[in-house]
Amino acid sequence: MMDLVTHRLFPIWRLAERQLALVPLVLLLGLTAAGLEGLGIGLVIPLLAIVTHTGDSGGSGLAPWLRSFAADVEPSGRIVIIALVMFALISLKNIVATANAALTAYICGHAGHKIRAALAQRLLGVDYPFMRDQERGRLMNILSNESWRAADAVNASLTLLVNASAALILYGLLLALSWKLALIITVALAVILVVHGFLAKRLQSPSRRVSAENGRLSARMLDVIHAAQLIRLFNQQTREQSRFDAASDAVRASVLRLQIRSALLAPLSEILFAGVFLVIIVSAWGWGFSFPLVATFMVLLYRLQPYVRNLQVFWGQLWGWSGALEAVAWLLQADKTSPAPTGDLRPAPLAKSIVFDRVTFSYVAGVRATDVLRQASFVIPVGKATGFIGRSGAGKSTIVQLLTRLVEPSEGAVLVDDVPLRDVDPAYWRSRIAVASQDLELVNASVFENIAYAVPGATQSDVEHAARLAEAHDFIRALPEGYHTLIGAGGTRLSAGQRQRIALARAILCEPDVLVLDEATNAVDGVSESAILETIKRRSGRCTTLLISHHHRTISVCDRVVVLNNGCVAAQADWSSVRHLSMDDLYELGASSLEPLK
Repeated sequence: MMDLVTHRLFPIWRLAERQLALVPLVLLLGLTAAGLEGLGIGLVIPLLAIVTHTGDSGGSGLAPWLRSFAADVEPSGRIVIIALVMFALISLKNIVATANAALTAYICGHAGHKIRAALAQRLLGVDYPFMRDQERGRLMNILSNESWRAADAVNASLTLLVNASAALILYGLLLALSWKLALIITVALAVILVVHGFLAKRLQSPSRRVSAENGRLSARMLDVIHAAQLIRLFNQQTREQSRFDAASDAVRASVLRLQIRSALLAPLSEILFAGVFLVIIVSAWGWGFSFPLVATFMVLLYRLQPYVRNLQVFWGQLWGWSGALEAVAWLLQADKTSPAPTGDLRPAPLAKSIVFDRVTFSYVAGVRATDVLRQASFVIPVGKATGFIGRSGAGKSTIVQLLTRLVEPSEGAVLVDDVPLRDVDPAYWRSRIAVASQDLELVNASVFENIAYAVPGATQSDVEHAARLAEAHDFIRALPEGYHTLIGAGGTRLSAGQRQRIALARAILCEPDVLVLDEATNAVDGVSESAILETIKRRSGRCTTLLISHHHRTISVCDRVVVLNNGCVAAQADWSSVRHLSMDDLYELGASSLEPLK
């Protein structure tokens, strides 16, 4: 029980610290409502005594006071007073309960918002390797599904407090009416709560299973939506339907298992309470208690039952949502296990060079570390265009990720004008770099918003100028709504070449100190490529450019070239000295045992 509260609920509750200050008010209103209801029901004693013309005996504490309520008024007037007071108390109780429900909804609504906002903040704030390595289906499930269950758990925990306080008030009234009968209830409630607590904890395992299966189903959903073209081109609709059906059925089976176990709680509670009612009636008759007292006691006990049942239901739900709470708590802690890069230096604009000094980068897959880049040393001169070539897997894209601080070197250092890049403010550094890559996503927005993504204040003319430089203006104007055309998630409504030209326009609009083109022209036609390369040539001296490409024509605009092979720098030289070699010759040169180019 303590583990559920301290390790799962408490970190989530802390997200809504402002709203936590209102919890005492919720409890006060809950106690007030229960007290008003109890007093209203308590007035049944004198009311029944008048109606049945019977005396009243038995009970203790509160019973004599209730029996004497308005005793100095003649019977016909007294019954009216009692009825009016009862009606007023019950009405006031419902007004307070309604206010309490509204306040609870306000607190829980804000808590749910805080949970979702905190999860988004974690996903946006953790280091890139965390996002790269985690199963996307799991992350989407936590953000879209488990966050709502966590919000429901906050609501359940608050409702637990309200129902517990109300049950405590009604129990206190029962104790005040008759401690003997209340003793029976005490023993019975203890037994009910112990049995229920044992069964509720058994919901934890199936709850974890539900969360895991939902993550797998979310992954299948992503495939069905994002791999729509791939599935159809290779006629895999039947296969994907089968995989989706299997994942969905696994969710159904795990949810059914959880619901069956949860369903045992309510019938058990009802059976035990029925036994308590019978024992109370028999005991009251044996002790000679009057009918008005017994009737009032039973009505109070009847009103106590829903609160106790709610305690059981919501406590069971908390255990049933423990898997979701674990998943949300795990993601909320992600920034502690995968912190984003830090640094506070803001160096002056580049004046000399960017240097990779014996840089090694490794990533861990399971328990095994794999070197992607090994002891890489090279220089990127300021104001020049440097090309990086090598076969797939040689380490080219890793260099871009290191330069943009998406990942950090395992060994060695990246120096910016002799300043270690690890000490530079990452946000400041990235504001001076723009990347256009075949793998860089477009957002689900208009063409204009995608180009102006990094420069929110850009004007229409600024965006159009960047689009012209990227050879994108003409095709954009031909779109149904021009620059205001929505392009869909990932730009799926555009061709690969169109997406690349929009990404390039976005990078050019930033007017960066360092422009990185990672296979940024591989999907465009020859005419567009020529125009884009001409743009790069015109920017020579104004911007430091990195080009990664398998095309000889693209690399030909570079001043220098670095050849990579299997994670190592095989050669680096001025392009003029190797321009006569084909790409295959350059790859072989990098892979051969020849001395590196000077």
